[in-house]
Amino acid sequence: MNLNNFNLFISYYHVDKYFRDKLSKMIGTHFNTNSSPHKYEICHNFTKYTEELKKISSKNDIFIVLVGKETYKSENVDWEIDFGLHEDACVMGLCLPTNDDYLKSDINPKIIPEKLLTNLYSGYASYFDWTDNYDDLESYIEISLNNKLTKHPLFI
Repeated sequence: MNLNNFNLFISYYHVDKYFRDKLSKMIGTHFNTNSSPHKYEICHNFTKYTEELKKISSKNDIFIVLVGKETYKSENVDWEIDFGLHEDACVMGLCLPTNDDYLKSDINPKIIPEKLLTNLYSGYASYFDWTDNYDDLESYIEISLNNKLTKHPLFI
């Protein structure tokens, strides 16, 4: 599968900007990347926020949701997941080292954004622990793309 044809959208809660920057650096020139719109005037308006997302998205998007300790609190991350699901994008969660579930076999559903969690249970979305290795990330993305091809998103 040629991953160079895909755009990577990084969804994250503002306290996890360090990991967003690290992920952007790791993927380098392998993908076109975008992340959350940060204009203050649109961050609290769903309609304007999704209009901005439409400007930077494409049909070949992969939404990577960085799941830290407080990501579930972010309304904007929730909107981004919802947008990705409605656009039939691939959705993948990465559990960050700051999350209590990192490197554990079980996850605490209370600290995962609800729309991501619902689509994990359905098999449409995927969830992996953070990696610093590009080859691991590439295999995570391939698994996630295959899930997308065989399942349907659930909207809540």
